[in-house]
Formats: sequence, structure tokens, C-alpha cells
Amino acid sequence: MLLAALAALSACASRPQAVLKTPTPVAAFTLPKTGWQAIVTSEDDQRVAHLPATWADALAASKRYSKQIAREGDLLQPGAARNYPAPPPGSYRCRLVKIGVAQGREPAFQAFPEYFCHVRGDRAGALFFTKQTGTELPGGWLHEDGERRLVLTGAKQHGVNDAPLVYGSEPNRDLVGVVERIGPFRWRLVLPWRGPREGLDIYELTPVPIEQQAAEPAPMDGATRQ
Repeated sequence: MLLAALAALSACASRPQAVLKTPTPVAAFTLPKTGWQAIVTSEDDQRVAHLPATWADALAASKRYSKQIAREGDLLQPGAARNYPAPPPGSYRCRLVKIGVAQGREPAFQAFPEYFCHVRGDRAGALFFTKQTGTELPGGWLHEDGERRLVLTGAKQHGVNDAPLVYGSEPNRDLVGVVERIGPFRWRLVLPWRGPREGLDIYELTPVPIEQQAAEPAPMDGATRQ
């Protein structure tokens, strides 16, 4: 009995003891950004990401204009976007509505007369939007972003006849926004305001009648697409 007990004790003494190891932390892996997100600054990335909240704030700020907002129908409904968002190349009437936090003599709701805009393609099938008349001339490339919107990366253009500015060429003029289809032959371009005030510039886009369409220009060079 004594020998058996000593043998068992010896076996226990020689058995290796389990050692608990602290797991080595695994570094978080971030996928590289692609498409329009690879072009814009983090601030502009957040402007696009926060569009639902900006819509809510802008509509709340302009609620005293509820009748005017109701008359605009789907143009001012945040959830009105439909599938197949890409506007075909051609000339458009574009009408601007501004909603957001009022400042000084600038009211929380403003509607402007129609101007003219144009959508043009490049050899790779990408689209470039330009507002052709008026004092404010947003323009930029349209990037696919899901089934219900395109993202615009562009700039406030200096003039209709000047070379198009692309995003990043003059950072103080940069713009980001989204293009959505909101009905048959009806689109909108939504541009969040830059600066401390919450608000949106919303352009309603409707095609110019076919007999008034200008001759389609040659495809653009997409080498400087941004």
C-alpha cells in the first residue's frame, strides 16, 4: 500500500501543470475606403453619413413654412428616393429650394426660379453634373452608392466657361451631396450646407423637352475624375 501511494504521488509531482496564457490582442483591421469615400475628407464623409439627421434638423427649423413644404411633395420628403437613381445625360431644368436654420434676413425656407443644369458622360460611363445658369454653380462627378442614390463629389464652379473644378482642387470650394430619383423623370440633388448652420440646398431636376435639348457633346475625358 505504501509503495502504491508513493508511486501515485511521484506521478502527480512529475505531471506538467496547465499554464493559463493571456490571449494576444488582435489588431483591428480596417478595410481601405473605395469609391467616393476614397476621395473625400473625413468631414465630408460624415456630412453624407449624417444626411438623415440633417434632413430632420432642416425640416424642424423650417416647420413654420409647413404649407410651402407640403406643396413641394416628394422633393422635400427624406424617404422619397427610388431605385435607378442615375439621371441620363442631357439638359435639365433645375429649381433650388433651401431649408435650414434661419440667419438674419435669410429665412428658413427659400424657393428660387428654374435654372438650367446638364448631365454629361465620360468614355467610361461615369456622369458629371453641372449647373449652367445662376450665381451658384455646383458641379461634380456622380458616384454609384447603392441602389437608391449617387454621391456627388465636386466644387462650386467659378464660371460656366471655365475649366470644371473637381473635388480637392480648391478645398474651400469643395462640395458633397447625393442625387436621388424621386419619381418618373424627376430627380433631386441634395447638398448639405457647409459651416455651423444645419441646412440643405435641394435642386429639383426635370428633363428639358426633347425639342429643346442641345446637341449631345462628345464624352468627357475622365482622367481627372474625382
